[in-house]
Parts: sequence; C-alpha cells; structure tokens
Amino acid sequence: MDFLLIGLYLKWPLRKPPGLILWLWCSLGILLKMVPSVEGVCPRLCRCDSKLLDCEGLNLTDIPRNLSSVVGLSMRQNNLTELREGHFAGLSQLTWLYLDHNNIDVVEEGAFDRLRRVKDLDLSANRIESLPNGTFRPLPNLRMLDLSYNRLQALEPDLFHGLRKLTNLHLRYNALKFVPVRIFQDCRSMQYLDLGYNQLQSLARNSFAGLFKLTELHLEHNELVKVNLAHFPRLISLRTLYMRNNRATVVVSTLDWTWHFLEKIDLSANEIAYIEPHVFESVPNLKALMLDANRLAAVEQRILDSWSSLTSITLAGNEWECSRNVCALAQWLSAFRGQRDSQLLCSSPDVAQGEDVLDAVYALQLCEDAGDQVTTATAWLPEYTAKNRARGGSTANPYDLPDAEPGEVVTNSFTVTLADLDDLESTMQIHKVVTGTMALIFSFLIVVLMLYVAWKCFPAGVRQLRQGFSRQRRKQKQKQTMQQMAIMSTPEYYVDYKPNHIEGALVIINEYGNCTCQQQPSRECEV
Repeated sequence: MDFLLIGLYLKWPLRKPPGLILWLWCSLGILLKMVPSVEGVCPRLCRCDSKLLDCEGLNLTDIPRNLSSVVGLSMRQNNLTELREGHFAGLSQLTWLYLDHNNIDVVEEGAFDRLRRVKDLDLSANRIESLPNGTFRPLPNLRMLDLSYNRLQALEPDLFHGLRKLTNLHLRYNALKFVPVRIFQDCRSMQYLDLGYNQLQSLARNSFAGLFKLTELHLEHNELVKVNLAHFPRLISLRTLYMRNNRATVVVSTLDWTWHFLEKIDLSANEIAYIEPHVFESVPNLKALMLDANRLAAVEQRILDSWSSLTSITLAGNEWECSRNVCALAQWLSAFRGQRDSQLLCSSPDVAQGEDVLDAVYALQLCEDAGDQVTTATAWLPEYTAKNRARGGSTANPYDLPDAEPGEVVTNSFTVTLADLDDLESTMQIHKVVTGTMALIFSFLIVVLMLYVAWKCFPAGVRQLRQGFSRQRRKQKQKQTMQQMAIMSTPEYYVDYKPNHIEGALVIINEYGNCTCQQQPSRECEV
C-alpha cells in the first residue's frame, strides 16, 4: 500500500498541480487508516472471526489492547488474577464478555467502566470472595450474570442495583450464608435465580422482593431448617421451586397469598415430619410435588384434598406408620391416576415393616370401622386386584362369594377371611426361623474357612498349636496317674487286740469286757 502511494506521488506531479496531489495523497492515507485489517486487530495466538475474539486457554495474564471494534471477547481458561479499574476501557463495543475459569480473586469497583453495551458477563469458576457495591453499576444492559463456583461469602445490599434488564443470575456453589433484604429490588426482569449449593440457613420475608417476573428459583443443597411459603411473597410468576437437600423439618405458610402459576415444588431429601394442613391450598394449580426421602408418617385428609390438581408425586423413603392413620393416604393413592412411586414401604409397626402400604392396609385390615368387624374396602381393592393380576394371580375377584364359609365375615363389598392375619404372622415366623438358620450356617462356614486359611497359610503355627494340645494331654495323663498312685499308697488301719484267758472267755461268752487295741500295719485282726 505504501508503494502505491509513492507511485501516485511520483507520477501525478507531471499532470496535476502539487497542492491537489498532496490533498489527495493525505485523503487516501486517512481512508486506508480507517479501514482496519484483521491482521492488525487480532492478537497473536488468538482466533478472530469478524468482530469476535477468542483467546481461550492461552495462559494469558492480561487483556489484549487496541480492540475497540470487538463486540465479543472470550478469555476463558487463562491466568487472569485481578480486574483493576478501567481494565476494559478500550472495549466499549463489547456485548458479551467471558472471564470464567481463571484465577481472579480481586475485582475493583470500576473494573467494568465504559461497558454499557455488555449483555452477557461470565465470571464463574474463579476465586472471588467479595464484590464492591458498584461493581455492576456500569452495566445497565446486562441480561445474564454468572457468579457461580466462586468463594462469595456475602452479597453487598446494592450489588445488583440498577440491573433492570437482568433476566438470569447464577450464584450456585458459593459460601453465602444469607440473602440481604431487597437486594433484588431493581431486578424486575429476572426470570431465573439460582442460589443452590450455598450455606443459607434462613430467609427473610423480603429477600426476593421485586422479582415479579421470576419463574424458576433454586434453593437446593443449603441448610434451611424450615420451608415457609411466606418467604416468597408476590412472586406472581413463579412456576418452579427447588428446595431439595436442605434440613427442613416443617412446611408452613404464614402468609395469606395464592401462587396461581406455581406448578412444581421439590422438597425431597429433607427431614420434613410435619406439614400444615392448609399449606397446599395456596398453590391450587400444583402439578408436580416431590416429598420423597423425608420423615413423614402420615398425611392429613385436608392436605390430600388440596392435592386434587397433582399429576405427579413422589412419597417414597418416608417413615410411614401403617396404622389407622395411613388409611386416608391409602384411599387417596388408590384413586390417584397420575405418576407416583411404585411402592411405599411401611416403617412401623414391626409386623408390617418393609411391606407395601396398600398391601399392609388390606392384609392387616387396618381400616376397619370400630363398630363393625370389617368395613368397605372397595376404595383400594381395584389396585390390589391389579397388583395380584400383575404378579400372576387370578384375575377373578376372589371376594364375589355367594355364601360365607366358617371363619369368614361377609360384607356388601367383599368377604374377608379372619385367618389371614394368623397366616401372615406364621409366615413371618417361618421367615425369621429360616433367616436365623441361614445366619448360623453362614457363621459356621466362616469359622471353617478361617481354620482352613490358617492351616494353609500358617503351617508352623498349626504345628505349634498341635504340640501344645499334645503337651496338655500328657500333663493331664501324668496328673491322673499320680492321683491313682497316691490313692493306692494310702495306709490302712487294722485293729489287733490280745485279751488274756479270763477276759477272752468273758468276751466270747458274755460279749463284754476290756480289750487292748494296737495299730499294726498290714495285718488282719484275729480273735
């Protein structure tokens, strides 16, 4: 290009006035300077596509300079450690900026000055522990902000002030312990908020004030000890609420408010043991409810009545008490036609532990009326019959009997054999005996295996053990022999008396008289 200018400068003086030539030459130079070349803009090792600049994974420690026309910049997977004030001053045309997967631990308040056009900012997977109040104030057009996978321990009260166009905010996997009151007051366009995987222990009633367009809220994997729907007031557009894997023990609602659009609530893997009866009356259009892996023992009838709109529910992994308290739930489950758990297992009492709730209700006749021997059980009979058919049983109804046999009670619904309970108990006793026998056999086999392994792996030890046993036997035999010899050598005592002729006669005839006795070893007595 410079040769062309020189040629023009050398040839044109012969034809045109020098002043005009100089003016044209200057104008052409200015035009050429105004047209940027890709080679001049694109930094070394980066990839350029029109006005998009990709500098990922190059171990860079600073932002490239002289990129005033770039509209998209990706600095992912580099070695940036800090963002100082005015760091992006020469990138006023940027609309998206990706700074994730670096080592950023310091972000100054004016770091994003002059970036008014940025709509998408990704700061995830860094080491940021705190952000000044005015960090995002120069970004009024910001739509998506990702601060997940950092080390944030607290949020400044005005951190998101002025972000009226923000729709998605990601804050998961930080160390946040609380949410400041009205921190999202200006974020009236927000539709998605993720606060999962933090250390939140409680929520304030106005923590989410101003989020009128919020449709999805994530609070899973925190340390919340209570679920109170009053913490989400005026979230008129909320559709899904995720609160699984917290430490909540109760579900309550202390606010008279109705969430008409709330369709899905996930409360699984908590420690919920009590639900206020009126809670779900405030969500009349609820479609999916997850309550599995909690500590529920029963569900009140009022709660079941408020579940009329459900199409999917999970209740497995709770501590269901298969007594009369479970009758309402059994009747509701038998009539429910949506998607649910295949089995709900009884946790107590012992006679029903591990059995399916519906099976236990039928087999143990848990829902009999106190005034009658048997009550109508047609509410869950169809489902039990369907289970029996699926297991290969008879498809005919076994309760359509014209006459009652001895030991049976007939109702206008079906006939129930009173010996069923005894059969169940005897079956469980047999199971216990079999289990105990198998345990004994298994223990014996383990002992034999241990002896065999010892014999194979430690022959010297086994030999010493045998020698020890042999020595002990020899000592026992020697001891017994010594005892026998001691008994045989014990002296015997004999009586020897020598009466004179007169005394001997008196003794023989009259059987009286004096006798002199002496101890003589090993002799017999003679008269």
